[in-house]
Amino acid sequence: MNDVNAGFSAERMVFQEWVAHQIAPHVAEGEWQALLDQVGRLRADPQPHFLAKIFTTIPRVLKSVGKDERITLADADKRTGRLPLVVTDWPLMRLIRVWVLMNIPALDETAYVSLIERLFKYGEVEELAALYAALPVYDYPAAWRLRCTEGIRSNMAPVRQAVMVNNDYPSRFLDEGAWNQLVLKAFFTDEDIPHIIGLKQRNNARLAEALVDYAYELHAAKRTINPMLWILVAPFVDERAYRLMEQIILKSQQLHERKAIAYAFQMSSYRPATDFMTGNSELTDLLDTADTPWVGWPEQTN
Repeated sequence: MNDVNAGFSAERMVFQEWVAHQIAPHVAEGEWQALLDQVGRLRADPQPHFLAKIFTTIPRVLKSVGKDERITLADADKRTGRLPLVVTDWPLMRLIRVWVLMNIPALDETAYVSLIERLFKYGEVEELAALYAALPVYDYPAAWRLRCTEGIRSNMAPVRQAVMVNNDYPSRFLDEGAWNQLVLKAFFTDEDIPHIIGLKQRNNARLAEALVDYAYELHAAKRTINPMLWILVAPFVDERAYRLMEQIILKSQQLHERKAIAYAFQMSSYRPATDFMTGNSELTDLLDTADTPWVGWPEQTN
């Protein structure tokens, strides 16, 4: 294992110990000890069939964990180092599965990737959601780019959301084209756009152009446009985007939609957009970002 991946594993080890302490109070003592014993065997001898057995039988082994029990780790991002794992309102079973995956010992890349890919091949929905949610804590991060893009294309909502929302892997490792596809798919499927990590940092002109095309389609079909679309378009407003935005801000009855366009005009370097706001001083109140999904956007660094 090279130095980069060795460091990545060391960070993961620190995090996995902390995660175990968060999980344990939610599990009956005997069941937790049984899982610890299995994980100990996995660390000593990571055989594919044994990993699959642990991973797939967790709900049957941990009978004390309710199917609908959920967990949030508020300080998770401070514990994982350079690739934080953001655990917000996860099913507890998902976190336990991810924790098991973090206990796979150091292996060469081919063996490590093969071991986990077998789980992807046969997993059901909740297992796949855990596998994709764990992307930020796998060793050999560059090896998972194709797998990440497959998750983005998934038609299973929990799987797709596990990749897109509060997952820091895509913004760190996908190229621009794959990243743009993630954001577009997130708008198409009405995901929680503000919680896509890296949304501001990875914003780009090609994405803005595609979003404007999408906005025209929605407008023509008289369908609602997610206001966050205009926040992403803001740095790249041009004549085509401006024409549609001007129509909407003057005619829309949706307050957040009008607020988003006013904000985009104010932040834009496109002269007609800034002139529009100057010439329509009655719209100044629309610049108040309180209670909007983009509140604090100028200060965001990701």
